Amino acid sequence: EIFNLISFMEAASSKNKTNSTEASNSNATLSSTTDIITNSTSGDRCGAAVSATAFGRHYAIGCPSSTGLGYVQVFEWDFTSSPPKQVGITLYGKEIDDGFGANIALSQLKSPPGREDLRLVIGSNSGYAQLWDNVDDLWHTLDPFGFLNHPEGKEGGEVTVSLPGSPASEQKLFVGYPSFDSDLGIVRSFVVSGRTGNKNVSLTEQFDGDSFLQGSRQGDQFGTDIDTDIKGDFVAIGAGGGGYVRAISLYPNTSSEEVKVRPVGSDIRLDTNDEEEESSIGSGSDFGSSVATGRVPYRGCKICNFELNGRRVAVGSSAGFRVYQFVEDESRWYQIAEQVSDGGMVEVSMSPDTVYLGVGTPNAEDGRGVLDAYKILDQEAMKMKMKKGESMPSSTGSDSGRGGGKGGLTKPARPNQAM
Repeated sequence: EIFNLISFMEAASSKNKTNSTEASNSNATLSSTTDIITNSTSGDRCGAAVSATAFGRHYAIGCPSSTGLGYVQVFEWDFTSSPPKQVGITLYGKEIDDGFGANIALSQLKSPPGREDLRLVIGSNSGYAQLWDNVDDLWHTLDPFGFLNHPEGKEGGEVTVSLPGSPASEQKLFVGYPSFDSDLGIVRSFVVSGRTGNKNVSLTEQFDGDSFLQGSRQGDQFGTDIDTDIKGDFVAIGAGGGGYVRAISLYPNTSSEEVKVRPVGSDIRLDTNDEEEESSIGSGSDFGSSVATGRVPYRGCKICNFELNGRRVAVGSSAGFRVYQFVEDESRWYQIAEQVSDGGMVEVSMSPDTVYLGVGTPNAEDGRGVLDAYKILDQEAMKMKMKKGESMPSSTGSDSGRGGGKGGLTKPARPNQAM
């Protein structure tokens, strides 16, 4: 394997929860100093979806309740020991158990000095989505006529969402409809122009009918999950029914203002594996059910034959997760790390610079759920690219409900255990 993946934090579950936890190794230390309290009740499923702004100051928490109306709350934290403060009112879904809040995306808008305005998009399992702006602690709807709803009018269709984290006057928005056309699945791309306050907010659809924004065959469920880089120019789209992920880039046409959709390499599948070696993760049709992406900042290396300024994608499934790196001069995706899970579905999230990876396993530890955080060390990638063709010794770790890994993936002891 190419990259070394280091686990530097394992969040406290109900089994080992403390008010302040800290785990460390030679590479990083992460300390948890506060909890976000949603006043949730049994069946609310708060935390089924979580999104943060680029600087981590604001968090949105989805609670797709199975016993009542689903809801979403947004919190602001000042990075002190003070408890987080809720931003505006709680936003509720339409019907009981309609999955409102199962998929959310939060970003910060360009704001006047002293103000931090937000934009929030919320998906559901019942064919509709909601788009909101928060200005001066008040929520304003941007789609009162349901432009983002399922194009087939399906009340039971899942709607997934992604919103780039970079503030912009014109912001991209991606919405997935995996049940479209007998589970073929499509993704729609919008530009949100203007902002609440000037009464000129508009939604404009782009690339309608583009072949790269739809599945290959019925049953693919293209759009099961979507993630973008911070600018929204690079997008990873999961097809959980077809077992693949498609990466695309939005390229401006130099001779006009038109923007084109182009694929980045081939679709990522389970057999997309560096060195063509056998994978520890077995076959499964839900590969691509969770995706996360970003761009690796430019970091040249005088002794390497390549530059780490490409794109990276993490893919989650019920068998575990993998991380892939795109090498531009070869136009190819390389698998750089993987981790096997025997605790059920794995959800992935990645920092904008792709250095940090969050991995949730909600069914681990008898359903209590576990969140792990990893750091990807590029030094090993540089060494391996110098010696292409040689394999790096793999260190495997194991843990209850999560299994082992490859690619130099290690795990420290938990915060309440001896190191």
